[in-house]
Amino acid sequence: MSKKKKIALVGNPNSGKTSLFNQLTGLNQKVGNYPGVTVDKRSGTIKLPNNEVCELIDLPGTYSLSSKNDDEKVVQNILLNPNSEVFPDLIIIVLDGTNLARNLFLASQVIELGISTIMAVNMVDIVEKSGDQIKLQEISDYFNVPTTAISARRNKGIKELLELATAEIPPSTKSLFKKEKYENLLADAKHLFKSTTPYMLFKQINNAKSLLDEKGTGELKEIAKKNDFEPLKEEILEISDRVSTINKSSSSFYLKKEKVKQRTITDKIDKYVTHPLWGLLIFLAVFFVLFQAIFTFASYPMDLINDGIVDLGIWVGNFLPDSWFADFISDGIFAGLAGVLVFVPQIMILFALIAILEDTGYLSRVSFMTDGLLKRFGMNGKSVVPLVGGFACSIPAIMAARAIENRRERFITIFIVPLMACSARLPVYVFLVSFIAPEEYIWGFISVQGLYMMGLYLLGFVVALIVAMVINLFIKKDENGSFILELPNYKMPSLRNAVNAAINKGKIFVVQAGKVILIASIILWVLSYFGPGDRFEQIEEKYTTLITENDVYADSLYTKMSSEKLENSYLGIMGKTIEPAIQPLGFDWKIGIALVASFAAREVFVGTMSTIYSVEGGEENEKGLKAIKFSYATAFSLLIFYVFALQCMSTIAVVKQETGSWGIVTLQFVLFTGIAYLASWLTYVLLQ
Repeated sequence: MSKKKKIALVGNPNSGKTSLFNQLTGLNQKVGNYPGVTVDKRSGTIKLPNNEVCELIDLPGTYSLSSKNDDEKVVQNILLNPNSEVFPDLIIIVLDGTNLARNLFLASQVIELGISTIMAVNMVDIVEKSGDQIKLQEISDYFNVPTTAISARRNKGIKELLELATAEIPPSTKSLFKKEKYENLLADAKHLFKSTTPYMLFKQINNAKSLLDEKGTGELKEIAKKNDFEPLKEEILEISDRVSTINKSSSSFYLKKEKVKQRTITDKIDKYVTHPLWGLLIFLAVFFVLFQAIFTFASYPMDLINDGIVDLGIWVGNFLPDSWFADFISDGIFAGLAGVLVFVPQIMILFALIAILEDTGYLSRVSFMTDGLLKRFGMNGKSVVPLVGGFACSIPAIMAARAIENRRERFITIFIVPLMACSARLPVYVFLVSFIAPEEYIWGFISVQGLYMMGLYLLGFVVALIVAMVINLFIKKDENGSFILELPNYKMPSLRNAVNAAINKGKIFVVQAGKVILIASIILWVLSYFGPGDRFEQIEEKYTTLITENDVYADSLYTKMSSEKLENSYLGIMGKTIEPAIQPLGFDWKIGIALVASFAAREVFVGTMSTIYSVEGGEENEKGLKAIKFSYATAFSLLIFYVFALQCMSTIAVVKQETGSWGIVTLQFVLFTGIAYLASWLTYVLLQ
């Protein structure tokens, strides 16, 4: 069978490339990672008018073929390597018609690679609405490339674009590259690369580290030295010449309507959105709605998924003989599945809302406003979305860090997100604060317990910034950390884009992180269900006799039996084993069991404590636990421990997925556990 024709979409960020991809592929998409990086690899199948089925590849947005961040290096490594598995047969360059000159710079670079190319000028409806007109034929003639107008969001011009894609399109002969200047260099280095044009060879030389092995790189260094060639210097000079030429030429591609210059709608909105005061208030209001949506809208499907899967597990278990295997199916497998799928609504809602904010153009303004503050801590403006999202759930928040192009800034953001007080901590905070703070009000309306809660959130955030600052001091700045951001015009968001983003991110989480979470859940179940020797049988015999004799107290006795079995399980033994290490914090072996068990999910802590202390749920739960050897110092120490400790295997799984390194996960776990231990110990010592 012949291989499918590969068509690549290339364009600047915010050019509408993703909207076009969604229009062409719908939900017929595959999402994964490019090898070695956590950049989304999106592809889908499309059928051309001649019924030819092709693979459409959505390459990451890039401003040029010269940048060094992960997203743009992916584009370079594919387009400059004809041996790549995803090297395209045809490139569709998507250009933002409202900012043509900037987009044509990248287009000129791509066109000169000697690959068949079509240019699709997007957002022509917005250009025409302003009274201007784009001279498509002049653009096509200048670059010697078929050019068509589209509106990806309104699904206009798509048919004409696909018609162009069916034709045999020869590579363009247009060249802005002054090859005579590098004639000797190109001749000497030609044998090292598979090139189609002199310009592609020039770009390959400047990206040799990604394309050549050690031997080839060494040989190229000698060739560069012989020709007195400095790659970075020459690339900057070439870019400068290209930009100058494009800027001069692009003015002739517009037919502008004579009109009195007036402020656009975007300018009028930005007067408030980017204002130092009003902009901050709008930002807080928007992200409050975002935050509440994740809590409120996700709670119903989360409860439905959790209860539905758990009930299904019990139903399936009832069909099996009463044995450990039945419990394993219902409490191990199905509960583990619930632990994976329960996060999907939060992930989908967060990324759908992020897609909407990005489509409107507001997300770029948020990044612009917060960049000045965050860059002091080794991050940039795009870090604000993961950090704020971390207050809802670390898992989608860490995945949202993919929008940060610079690897170093993305790493720092991912590293500190778990210190944001996520929703899973909320039950633990509420439970423990009730031991510490009285149910009183200051001035009749300010809750003392509420102030404690706010303090915990602020504590985690402040320590996160301190950790980021320390990491920033020690990590070598080996990448260009400059923050280049376009502030696009405001547009109506695309519901289709939002739905696609939600579905794709949900798939990524379930397929990649879900495996780790499910395995860890099963391991925790095994540790809690089994114990050494015949202790469990003896406990069951004892309580079976007691239940038979005292049927009225059967529920209470069953709870006590569960508590005693948990104490004698491998998980219970682990709790007793770590007791000497946690005693300085004011914790006993029972709290030790809860700490280990809550690694599955922080909120499990309260239920585990309830089981261990044989206390039934409900309003009496807190009173009972408070009465059973739970001192003020211990409660406060435990509270501080949960502010910092990385007690969430789902977060660990996602960090591994996004960084590709167990070493980083281990460092993160050890560091946060160490901070939690020291802070908890200091709290207990001071309050005793």
